[in-house]
Amino acid sequence: MTQEKRKRSRVPVHFDVGVAIGGETIKVQLVNISMNGMLCTPHKAFRADAACKVILSLGSDLTITIDATILRKDPRETAIHFAAMDEESFIHLRKIVEYNSSDADRIEREFGKKAFDK
Repeated sequence: MTQEKRKRSRVPVHFDVGVAIGGETIKVQLVNISMNGMLCTPHKAFRADAACKVILSLGSDLTITIDATILRKDPRETAIHFAAMDEESFIHLRKIVEYNSSDADRIEREFGKKAFDK
């Protein structure tokens, strides 16, 4: 049995996000998200180790942008690591994770540690 190395909870979510890479913004669907990254559907423009920006539209007047790196891509999914975001984006991302978690208290306990620990 493999030991779980993640220190941040992943929560299942299924909505579209944009990934800006190579001068274009590609719409993909989220599979899950955490404070450290996300898993989404793949696209032919994605390459491992490529820098990108994740764009989450949370309403007509609210968009958060996160600097990120594509960790891996296979025919079924793409894993993206969040590298940097501003404070407002962090707050909104945390709310998304808490709201979609089956154990919001666990998410809260995770914030007793440094927010970007892996």
